[in-house]
Amino acid sequence: MIIHTLGPQETDSNDAAQYYIQHNALSKAQIVLSASYTDIINALPQYQNDFLLIPTAFKSVALNLTWGELHYQYLDQLELKDCFIHRLNPLVMIEHCQRKSGIAYSHPATAKLLAAKVHPQQMYYSASKYLAYQQYLHDGQYTLTNEKNIVLSSEEKIIARYEPQMIWSLYQIKGL
Repeated sequence: MIIHTLGPQETDSNDAAQYYIQHNALSKAQIVLSASYTDIINALPQYQNDFLLIPTAFKSVALNLTWGELHYQYLDQLELKDCFIHRLNPLVMIEHCQRKSGIAYSHPATAKLLAAKVHPQQMYYSASKYLAYQQYLHDGQYTLTNEKNIVLSSEEKIIARYEPQMIWSLYQIKGL
């Protein structure tokens, strides 16, 4: 069994894939991490009979697609096989108090949550919350990311912290 999901290893998607494998005693399963779900979706014909693990909070700016739209648009290529609940790593909203750039970095699925709290002048979307934090380190004033990925400096503060549950969907890729 090969499970395609979002990488790098620091992502909630990788954690959920690891959880699924352990919880279902799938010792021979392999996780393949991609830079974005867009990359996986665009390569579905190459992954026939493999699996796709994706959160129901999925949202792609590049594909202009949410999880619900993906579910229906790809009925011919994806067959829903399983769903499960697995908690995300705690999320934190961070402000770099010395930067007044007005720039925020976020995964598209969490961007509205971030924007509702901080009202950034510019929002840049990242393929993962981990990548959003990496980009924020360069010039961002705000980000929403996983708590486990951060190292706070004296110039930063946590604005909010969340511990959400997530529903994960496992699809078998039918190909074409």
